[in-house]
Amino acid sequence: MDVLRLHCNESPYGPPMSAVAAATDELNASGARYPDSECALLRERIARHVGTSGEMVAVGNGTDELLFLITLTCAGPGGQVLVTDSTFPGYLNSAAAVGSSVKTVPLNDRRISAQAVIDALGPDVKVVYVCNPHNPTGTVLPPADVERIVDAADAAGAILVLDEAYMEFLSSEGGTGLDAVKAGRRVIVLRTFSKAWGLASLRIGYAVAHPELIGRIERGRRALPFNVNRLAQGAAAAALDSDGFIEGVRSRTSEARERFYRRLAAAGVEYVPSVTNFVLVNVECDSSVVAQQLADEHGVIVRDLELFGLPGHLRVTIGTEQQVDRFCSALESVLSSLAAEARRDTVDGRSDVAALPL
Repeated sequence: MDVLRLHCNESPYGPPMSAVAAATDELNASGARYPDSECALLRERIARHVGTSGEMVAVGNGTDELLFLITLTCAGPGGQVLVTDSTFPGYLNSAAAVGSSVKTVPLNDRRISAQAVIDALGPDVKVVYVCNPHNPTGTVLPPADVERIVDAADAAGAILVLDEAYMEFLSSEGGTGLDAVKAGRRVIVLRTFSKAWGLASLRIGYAVAHPELIGRIERGRRALPFNVNRLAQGAAAAALDSDGFIEGVRSRTSEARERFYRRLAAAGVEYVPSVTNFVLVNVECDSSVVAQQLADEHGVIVRDLELFGLPGHLRVTIGTEQQVDRFCSALESVLSSLAAEARRDTVDGRSDVAALPL
């Protein structure tokens, strides 16, 4: 049984062919040479792509490395980091590694509350991490709320980091922080080539910010020379020259996502509408059991969100339409089996478990 990976939000469409060719060329021509430690050409190419200058771009070995460097250089040991509950664990992991304290803000109906983030700001908060679009709920902040958080963080003297790993999946980038960066605000925008661009294996992400903030990141990065390999640099630069690629991925993802919604609705399974390439699914029972049975019986791997503070929920990557059908059929089978088991236990007097979906 072949395994279907729907737990890491990887793209089923892969990278642009030009990116594959560029990586192959780099390996063939320069595989024995160290990469450019400064990523100069790629930084300039990214700068053109987002409409800034090269000195406003930093490149990392995935955004995970950039998160660590930002926490290290902008919060540091003893500094306080503000994050929302139930989100990407990289923020907490970086704070723990650096020795920063963490202040958390609860979600409101599976969404980030701009007001809650603003209210949680204080003199001790050095860095604010806002995942937008939000992982794992797939929701996005309205542009006005992003602007409110930018203003409040600036007034509080905190650095706002907008993690926009999934922003390319939006049909319009209404809530992006790039405009704030270009206006000189104390904002760092993070983007990645791992999701819509399909280059997760090469581990490459980037930050866009005021040169002073990029300078801080770069000072920390220089302790890690050659952090972005030569293949990744070449592939990412080539990807950005692939006209229409992101639009194609976005369109195919949107079509598969709508198919996913229809299948879930027909099965009576609740979900949170998403703007990304994943969907938060409410299985209304022990999500760890559902995830394990999906893997063991159907070869489908999904993300159980109990560790994210969202018990009873799964995060499921939107694959191709065929992969959507395979997951939905597997989920229907698992939930039907669990529901039948619960009914048997109830009849036998061993359980008062409510009937599950399906």
